Amino acid sequence: MSKLMVITEKPTAARRIALALDENRAPSEVKRSGVSYYDCKRGNDDLIIVYALGHLFELKQTVKGWTYPRTETMWVPRYEVEKKAAQTKSIISLIKRLSKNVDTFVVATDYDIEGSLIGYLTLKHACNADPKRARRMFFSALTDVEILNAFDNMSDTLDFPLIEAGHVRHEIDWLYGINLTRALTLAVKNTAGWFKIISTGRVQGPTLSFVAEREQKINLFVPCPFWVVRARTLHDGVDIELEYSKKRIATEGEAKRIVEDLSGKMACVESISSKIIIQPPHPPFNLSTLQSEAFRHFGFKPSRTLAIAQALYLDALISYPRTSSEQLPKTIDIGEILRGLGRMKDYAAMVNLIVQRSNLTPVQGKKTDPAHPAIHPTGTMASRRLTPSEKKLYDLIARRFLALFGEASEREHLRADVRCEEHLLYLRGLRIKKHGWMQFYEPYAVVQEKELPRISEDDLLLLSPVDNDERYTKPPARFNPASLLKLLEKENLGTKATRARIVDSIKSRGYTLNDKFELSTLGYALYETLQKHIREILSPELTRNLESEMDEIQQKTKSRRDVLSRAKRDLLLLLESFESQEEDIGNDLVAGLQRYWKSREEFGDCPKCGEGTLRVIRSSKTGKRFIGCSNYSEEKCDQTFPLPQKGDIHPLDKACPYCGYQIFQVISSRKKWETCINWTKCPGRQEELKALEEQRTKHEQKLQEGAEE
Repeated sequence: MSKLMVITEKPTAARRIALALDENRAPSEVKRSGVSYYDCKRGNDDLIIVYALGHLFELKQTVKGWTYPRTETMWVPRYEVEKKAAQTKSIISLIKRLSKNVDTFVVATDYDIEGSLIGYLTLKHACNADPKRARRMFFSALTDVEILNAFDNMSDTLDFPLIEAGHVRHEIDWLYGINLTRALTLAVKNTAGWFKIISTGRVQGPTLSFVAEREQKINLFVPCPFWVVRARTLHDGVDIELEYSKKRIATEGEAKRIVEDLSGKMACVESISSKIIIQPPHPPFNLSTLQSEAFRHFGFKPSRTLAIAQALYLDALISYPRTSSEQLPKTIDIGEILRGLGRMKDYAAMVNLIVQRSNLTPVQGKKTDPAHPAIHPTGTMASRRLTPSEKKLYDLIARRFLALFGEASEREHLRADVRCEEHLLYLRGLRIKKHGWMQFYEPYAVVQEKELPRISEDDLLLLSPVDNDERYTKPPARFNPASLLKLLEKENLGTKATRARIVDSIKSRGYTLNDKFELSTLGYALYETLQKHIREILSPELTRNLESEMDEIQQKTKSRRDVLSRAKRDLLLLLESFESQEEDIGNDLVAGLQRYWKSREEFGDCPKCGEGTLRVIRSSKTGKRFIGCSNYSEEKCDQTFPLPQKGDIHPLDKACPYCGYQIFQVISSRKKWETCINWTKCPGRQEELKALEEQRTKHEQKLQEGAEE
């Protein structure tokens, strides 16, 4: 008889693995000091299933002092670095105590860089065990079948190249993030005496540069006018709009000439053509395409999609989400997954259509991942009630999976060429001839059909009226969370697990405004300062080279020591250059911070005294915020306006249509809304509040009536 300790990453994963491995499917959960573990029995082995709760250990500098450069680090318990990680102390203590009489250690954390490093660090620092003697379970879904197969076929060794890559990634990210952030923050402090964290990092810097360069293109964009010619006709009592063959007319004179040539003239239907477009199903989801589709259909930020997908994975409803693969291996039991989905009422009818086909080979994509397959449902029934967001994402994943077995869709594109002397106009139509895979992926693949009017070749059409419309070219669109994440993936910056966090950090640090990543005054200040003084921090090339070297560590063509040594050398040269320019950098950042705070906290001239400026003030007695005149503290002006006490306040450059006062936006964790600074007295706002209150009352009444029934 031997004792095995199985190290997992999350409490939910520990419970699922314990249930699958216990021979009686009744593991004993033992609780100690707010944390727990599971005792299992399997054959002649006693199993202890513990969880790490993510990273239990983090990097910390070996030399004290909040300054830079700091390049020597050591791994310490996470609670020594983060105050919010106090619970990790109990977990580490529990694992240390339980590991004393263990014969074999098994790592069952997520099989990726982060999971592999978590398992290694837990073995080394919590269990005081030799990682070279540990074994490894590999699985891509937390179903009983996969867990049992992973246990029965576990590896006799850990994936050390993957662990080394994780090691060096953490070390380099720490080195760049800590040192560059401290350098920027101290530049401001030494210049103005203010302590304001100005952060950047190995991937955050290039990401900021992408946003800033796009903003520059938008600001420098000069709209150019062009004209569009529109013509209408009446045929068999049906009003029809025709499209002029040249989509953009360069000059107004040419547009007017075309209108004059066509107005009141007869045009002839010269030809009617059709073209069949065949489209196969989209490949299975990887994390990037899932995040993109979830944003497009539900407005979910990439980080939110990843969090929801992780919850579905831990409940064994989908496979591991942090994957780059667009392929499903032959080892996956397609039939079992379809049978599972067939037991769900939302998918039963679709599964019945699919299983009638003789070929159940799914469509595959090109991208692969050595660790995990494409994201797919497991067919397991939910053991709890899913949240609305979880239902949406699961439905998207399930329908994408079912669509893999559908036939190609066929669309017929129709076009009628209508000739009037030398001018050519078009009539277009679109018809779905065969829905194929689209019937399974609805409502996420909806195509708007457009019937071609009932016309025949040689029909004559009277063109009336005909006019032209002046339009202007548009600047490039700002990034949204999905498009920025897609660019990071294209540029090979960050990993599939970290990109969403980087995208969120650009906004949370105050470098961008709203959901469209409009660069803030603070973002401008940081970008322009770095561009002027330390351009390397913004360089995608520097980060891309480091990413390539970390991949080479996984492939055993480079050593962790060499990569880390070169990264330290490059960083020290960068910081040396920074230090020589610290005063200039500090002045530029201070000027940017002043503009940033002014844009966030000032609401224009005081309407009462005409001398002061309205700005956000906090009461020294109550701590509550309000808008007051800048002369308020000197008791020269008592003009004030109340503010909501929760949410971020953002002044907007527009006036209230009801009372003329400036409008501001309130952004909280749950919603965002706009109102004016006079919102408690504004007659228009009072009407809005009254309407909202009536709506809320009616909703509560309906809920009450439903409860009574």
